[in-house]
Amino acid sequence: MSSRPLRWCLGLALIASVASAMTTPMGGAVALPRGARLRLPFPSGSRIRLLSGYSPSGGSSLHEGTNRASYANDYYALDLVYDGVANSGLGRPVVASFAGTVVRAGWASSGWANYGQRVILRHDLGDGHVYHTIYCHLNRITVTEGARVAEGQQIGELGRSCMGALTCSSFGTPHLHWAMHQDSTIGGSGTGGSYGGRAVVPESLDGVENLRQGTVITSSNGGGSGPACGDGRCDTGETEASCAADCRRCAAIPAAGRIVDESEACFTRGGNPSYWYAASAGYAGALLWTHATSASAPDNHGVWSLTFERAGDYLIEAYTAAGYNASRRAAYTVAHAGRTERAVVDQSAANGWNPVGRYSFAAGAGQSVRLDDNTGEAFSDRLRLAFDAVRVTPMGPGPIDAGTPRDVALVVDVGTPRDAALAVDVGTPRDVTSSMRRGPGLTSEPTSESTRGRLPRTWRSLLPTWATTGTRAPRTPTTSSASRTARAAPAGSATELAAGRAARSPSSRWPSSLPAKERDGAVPRGLRSVRGRVGQPGGS
Repeated sequence: MSSRPLRWCLGLALIASVASAMTTPMGGAVALPRGARLRLPFPSGSRIRLLSGYSPSGGSSLHEGTNRASYANDYYALDLVYDGVANSGLGRPVVASFAGTVVRAGWASSGWANYGQRVILRHDLGDGHVYHTIYCHLNRITVTEGARVAEGQQIGELGRSCMGALTCSSFGTPHLHWAMHQDSTIGGSGTGGSYGGRAVVPESLDGVENLRQGTVITSSNGGGSGPACGDGRCDTGETEASCAADCRRCAAIPAAGRIVDESEACFTRGGNPSYWYAASAGYAGALLWTHATSASAPDNHGVWSLTFERAGDYLIEAYTAAGYNASRRAAYTVAHAGRTERAVVDQSAANGWNPVGRYSFAAGAGQSVRLDDNTGEAFSDRLRLAFDAVRVTPMGPGPIDAGTPRDVALVVDVGTPRDAALAVDVGTPRDVTSSMRRGPGLTSEPTSESTRGRLPRTWRSLLPTWATTGTRAPRTPTTSSASRTARAAPAGSATELAAGRAARSPSSRWPSSLPAKERDGAVPRGLRSVRGRVGQPGGS
């Protein structure tokens, strides 16, 4: 038998297999993410016919655009009707093609008004991009904005609404206009729509490819094979025990520390999904970014949830990759051990690990690192703000936290109006030198009864003469003309004495509510000027 007929048959088989392959996206469009299962937006068992298919030549002049910046890219949109049902299924259910979040639900207006009543859902399909599906011309809407919906959940009814009316003169057949966009923007004029980004080829759709006008498909949405482990989504019915690959938990941080990446379950992003962007850069070759803004409230934010197996001090670092780390005022908010602190980081200072700070964390959950996009930098500057991995490293015991009131300067500067020599004693039953041992590098005085309550030698050299000898010099106001006169007058003159009286007056230096004795015995500013010159640096 000749091999020629066999080769001819194989050739026909090859042509047939190519013809049934998925439609190749045209320039500007993208394919459905690998592993994503797309089902018709109608209940399982419904027979659905494609009233209009791809491109303006597929049955609707509105199906155009793949990646235009300011329009809806609906080249691969579909007009769908119930097959063999009266009035094309007017009033019958429309359901979600994927699980997602409702970002628009209501009447479209202005340039989008032809969509009528429409719902827009946002989806995370596990590849780092944001996807939107749109459901237009609805007769009725059954969800509200912000709601989370499951795959197969009803979101409305098939209709023919447009231009603010349930019956539209633009077309006669009730149908659902459905499309899918990658990284599109939600907004625009009026109540806006999904525009920009890239059109997504909706194949395979319930297992069918190369979609054409007139194709009839039976929906399996809400039924069929059920959730598929490994598709990157934790679907209804899946748990960590049944599918750890999809339903990951936020793992605790061991005593040795670890890296918390933005790709894992410990990280959540919030805000406007249209302003999130993914990049193949940074730690482990992936990161998220958005633009910094000067708005009063954040548009987008990211949170790294932290659960510690052991309490202790840990160093927090953020990975900031070149090209996506332009912000110089990235404000990280660290919640730790019942406290919340804010650290401003120059992301552009490092292409790699960038220190945020050292913090004490308690054992257990409820702690986090958060980054908001409202850094104070103008949106018009288009500064990229990176959301990538956070590294948590255990640290040994360290110096006293400068933010706690333990430095020596705070011991000197007391609010109690009493004699300067006694002001150093903060009220604890111990001598002055024991109070000052907190500061490194201080020379201690003998702790005898004769020296109790006295300042050490190293301090006396910093203080006014009267504070160490007991001879009080007249005070002089710092801003009045009397002060200038007193400085120029010879010692003991009437002008100087008058200036001294003015300096002791309640109105010039001390609160008028204090008794005169307490005002005269209060710690003068000369002693307060020691702050910051001795001991550890401290807060005010």
